[in-house]
Amino acid sequence: MKRFRPQSRSGQSLVEFAVVALVMYMLLAAIVTFGHMLYVAQGLQSAADLAAREISRTPLPVTLVSLDDDNTPGSGALSAEDVRSRIYDDAYLVFDLDRFYDANPRGSVFTDIVPSLPLLNQQLVTMMIVDRPIVDGVRRWLLRYPGALMTRNEAATAPSGRSYESWVEDKLTVGIPLLDSAGGLRWVGVVEEIESPDGDPFNVANPRTQGIVALRMNYPFQSAAMSSFRRDRTDPQYPFESTVGRWNLSESIPAATSAPGGTPINQPIDRDPNNSQTFGGNLGFGVQGAFGSAVRPYRRVISAQAIYRREIFSGPPTTTPVPPVTPGPNATLPNPPSPNPLPRNAGAEGQLKTIRTDALTFHELM
Repeated sequence: MKRFRPQSRSGQSLVEFAVVALVMYMLLAAIVTFGHMLYVAQGLQSAADLAAREISRTPLPVTLVSLDDDNTPGSGALSAEDVRSRIYDDAYLVFDLDRFYDANPRGSVFTDIVPSLPLLNQQLVTMMIVDRPIVDGVRRWLLRYPGALMTRNEAATAPSGRSYESWVEDKLTVGIPLLDSAGGLRWVGVVEEIESPDGDPFNVANPRTQGIVALRMNYPFQSAAMSSFRRDRTDPQYPFESTVGRWNLSESIPAATSAPGGTPINQPIDRDPNNSQTFGGNLGFGVQGAFGSAVRPYRRVISAQAIYRREIFSGPPTTTPVPPVTPGPNATLPNPPSPNPLPRNAGAEGQLKTIRTDALTFHELM
């Protein structure tokens, strides 16, 4: 009688692992990427809400007609001394960790740096990245906000009564580039005013908005585990067309020579497939070694918005004299004229009411 001998199955486990590992890696990459994205979105919305609320309650002059100062330097609320010293100062977007640890060998960012920062900057530290860029031929160790690292046109100056610590990079800043489907490049700020067709919403003389703090915060999210692919809007199957084989190369980003507020520092593209730079390369779009090339990581710019009514104003005191009153048994003292007259209708009851809206948006980049 012939004995049955089972066929050899050598290599079966290896094949099964290869099939399962690919699916498991894709699931793990998606969990890490979108979990991080959700964390950033929640933190960014909290930061935008805090910034709008605090600015609305800061006694700023009624002569300030905008939140930012894109048109006239120094004319926006974000340039006001009180706002920069207490709420937000863009000089705290880049920190030099070499200088910090030289002065504080046993120091900690969260115990020695964060408590001394303005309120909004404290919120942003948790979303910063550690970067090792080459600046002026020297490898630096920076803690900074994501985006394109830039050299300022002019070094940042501290608000009155305050001085910058040695670890504050007052000559560097960050800009956020957006790339449209046609390859055009435009820039947005970390904090910017929401534009309105009716004029500056911050202006109390605006008959439609009557003075509101409407700001948007932007954050360029880039994945360390997922790569970026091109979309083809001319494909008949768009937006469900296949993107296989159409990855975005890091070299496809144009090198910019100027940007609002500074000059971009274009980092060299490292083509070593074993060396990934999530926020490296041209304009900080990132570099990944994949498919035998240097490709860009998956990227989305997250935007959070918040709107609050301006509540407190400062201005020249009124010159209208208050009439003397002799109180009687049933007399009531009249309210003195407001030292800060508001050039708008404050409501039927003469009270300012706070309004607030939130919104999160994700900009799709090609």
